[in-house]
Amino acid sequence: MKSSLPRQAPAMVLAALLASPIAAVAAPTVTTLVDGSVASATALVNALLAPASGISVVAGSASYVGAPTASGTFTNGGTGATGVGIDTGVVLTSGDARFIGSSAAFAGDDANKSGTFTAGVGNSLTTNNSPGNSLFASLAGASGSANASILAFQFIPQGSFLRLSFVFGSEDYNDVVNSGFPTDVFGIFVNGVNYALVPGTSTPISASSVNCGGPTSGAAPGGGQNCGLFRDNAPFFGTIDSEVDGFTTRFTLAVPVNSGTVNTLQLGIADTLDSSGDSALLLQAASIGVAAVPEPSTYALMIGGLLAVANMTRRRRGARS
Repeated sequence: MKSSLPRQAPAMVLAALLASPIAAVAAPTVTTLVDGSVASATALVNALLAPASGISVVAGSASYVGAPTASGTFTNGGTGATGVGIDTGVVLTSGDARFIGSSAAFAGDDANKSGTFTAGVGNSLTTNNSPGNSLFASLAGASGSANASILAFQFIPQGSFLRLSFVFGSEDYNDVVNSGFPTDVFGIFVNGVNYALVPGTSTPISASSVNCGGPTSGAAPGGGQNCGLFRDNAPFFGTIDSEVDGFTTRFTLAVPVNSGTVNTLQLGIADTLDSSGDSALLLQAASIGVAAVPEPSTYALMIGGLLAVANMTRRRRGARS
């Protein structure tokens, strides 16, 4: 969680804000989990399953690890220019899930017009004290992870590919981008392999790999890494109705699975290095289901995942030899 240290905004922008009251607008509304029980985890899984999804969830296999207030469901996210990219779904965060939009702390936040961070003195969000998790060891590296939130379940698919859609958002934009400090991590692990990768590569998606330059406390300067996949929402400069400082575009992922047998899906996110800058994984409701053949738009993500599988296999063989 970030502390509520104020950010500096240009004087002209602040003057304009003071002169013109900001009308309250609709932003994502989050309902956090009441606990981390199997029942709560199962409810999140059911929200993600598509009608006639073609998969059977193994009874009692759903689990959630993390602070209950860090995750839940959301509505009114929006898919237009001012929306977060997904209208309804499940959100997993490394902080308090309400920070993605309208909450007691940031009611009807209008395109990130607040200069405060996501939690601490001055707002009502709940501090996240949950630990990190070994699931992120390969992503977080030596800096380690903290404040992990993980939703997992086992399933039996009646098809060769699993499809789901997601958006990643982070308060690491644009302050930490290209600063030399690690940014938060997340993963979509199917049978132990992370498929949340920059399309056509084996590079995990994060604020370090998808951005339009930095570090800066203002609008992204341009350039950066995979800028076309990024949506800037810097404080006092953004247009997206969310407190989050930046989002990826929406990805639709096609993952190879073992048809007719038990597979495991783990969806997770965590802070790295510190517990300051929070991030969010937004998962589209009713988007998880099987597909016999992936659509062309998902090929690049699938290829990246297959490269990750090949690399993992080579490392295991090398270790045995």
